[in-house]
Amino acid sequence: MEKNKANEEDKLFHIDKTLNKKSLKVEDRIQNRTNQFLNNQDADGLKNNRSDLNEASRKEIKNNKFAKNRNYEGNDQSETGKIKIASTENTEHTISQAQSLWEEEMTIMDYYEILKNTKFELSDFPLLQELINSDKDRNILLAVVGLGKLITLADNPPIQNVIDTDVLSQLITLVGRNDIPNIQFEALWCLTNIASGKTEHMQALVDKGIIPIFTSFLGTIQKNELGQEIFHCPHPMNIVENSTWALGNISSENSRYRAMILDEKALKLLANILKNAEPNSMMTRNCMWCIKHLLRNRPFPSIEELLYIIPILNECLKSNDKDEIIIDCAGAISYISNAGEQTINKFFELGIMNTLNLHLNSSNAKIILPLVSALGNFMTGGDEKIQTVINAGMLPRLHALLSHPNKVIVKVVCWTISNICAGTISQVSELIELGVIDKMIDLADDDDQNIQREAGWAISNATALRDPDIVSEIVKSKGIEALCYLLKSKIDICSKCILLEGIRNCLDAGQLNLINEGEDDQFALIVENCGGLDTIESFYTHEDNKLYKLSEEIIDSYFLEEVSLDEEEDTIQQFYFITIN
Repeated sequence: MEKNKANEEDKLFHIDKTLNKKSLKVEDRIQNRTNQFLNNQDADGLKNNRSDLNEASRKEIKNNKFAKNRNYEGNDQSETGKIKIASTENTEHTISQAQSLWEEEMTIMDYYEILKNTKFELSDFPLLQELINSDKDRNILLAVVGLGKLITLADNPPIQNVIDTDVLSQLITLVGRNDIPNIQFEALWCLTNIASGKTEHMQALVDKGIIPIFTSFLGTIQKNELGQEIFHCPHPMNIVENSTWALGNISSENSRYRAMILDEKALKLLANILKNAEPNSMMTRNCMWCIKHLLRNRPFPSIEELLYIIPILNECLKSNDKDEIIIDCAGAISYISNAGEQTINKFFELGIMNTLNLHLNSSNAKIILPLVSALGNFMTGGDEKIQTVINAGMLPRLHALLSHPNKVIVKVVCWTISNICAGTISQVSELIELGVIDKMIDLADDDDQNIQREAGWAISNATALRDPDIVSEIVKSKGIEALCYLLKSKIDICSKCILLEGIRNCLDAGQLNLINEGEDDQFALIVENCGGLDTIESFYTHEDNKLYKLSEEIIDSYFLEEVSLDEEEDTIQQFYFITIN
């Protein structure tokens, strides 16, 4: 019997409800319960809204406002959240003053410093539109700097104006101006902030073919004479960083954009950038964030790409200590762990367990959640994988996490432990010795229905081994009462079938005691005394055929008293006599 199970659908983790319908066959208890325990973000929360040290675009998710003010080096942020531009002269120029400050002997870089300290108003947009079409580089630079500042306004940024005019096309053209890096960067900066705007803004960018352009700034991978892949990225760091940020925002918008980015082979390019980036750097942070979104949801990237990136993710998890990076790396690992046996085997080859165990001691729930999810997926790989996890010392930590204040973490840990309970007798016995099964039984009375369900699966999986000693320990800890109690809850039909199977496994053990020791069937009495029998009988009229049949089998096998032949004949005669009269 296939034992390991993956988790069911719930709203928090966006799981396909059709999977549960296929799981109703109790004899195949884990089929199609595919793991999707990912970061519990809603769709609006997928875009990057991080606060950065250098140039940064920000999206304020909760109130759907945009606060993407650029933060030049040396800038300070006021209590109101607005950026104060630092200036050696402590002056702020108007656009007219900035135009008048240009001198023929001035370099573009000198003029750039002036423009960084120039204030732009929404009313300047028509002039900026005119200047961006100029044949003079200083005017173009003024236009792209001004547009970048207007687009990052917290209130009413003129993004739609950019799209509705020829400005968007000009910005896309200007990102190719590598002869003047300041113009190239500022144009790219504008496009990056548009990519963090509304859905229709992003759509306009994609329609203009922006995905291949952003991807082109990530570098190239070519094979040398020996057939080895060589990564090369000639672009400035700020260009690569902004392109990475923009691609992360676009990939988080929907699966179609994500597929378009993957088709451009961006994943391997990003993996190489991550591999070469300094630990804990802004580049590492942006790159890891983008990679996580490209790995999110199905269809997965190719198995070749996944196997290529796994060692890089493993190293990233070991070499970085900033929570933001670890959270994204843990999320990426969780997603890949759900991609099948080959990826799971690759993680185990790299010895990732020790690294996971270290980070499971984190106080940050956003780190713990995806890592426990990955563990649960790893343990769908068979008894050998489960034993590797146990040998790495994971069980005590998982046991401790069952008391975590975050209910979602407790739920995922219960699901992970339920996969261990589908392991070998020795593995389940170790759970019993640590008190994990006792905790599962306690959690059957939790006020969270999701935790109840997963705890019920764990208890039932442990009984599925039909080992007399294991079942006896579960019964002593009031496991039968827990299963019967859960039958009355509002959990799904599939899980109720699993609970019934667990009860049947216990009753089988009770029958064995009856044969071996000549005792009364104590386990059946427990089911009856705790009200479980009444609940099982109530399923006789249930609309679900599988639930009805399983209930009928339990009643017929363990609770119907045998009637002697003489008693049967007496009953028939009495009935006949009464009928005649």
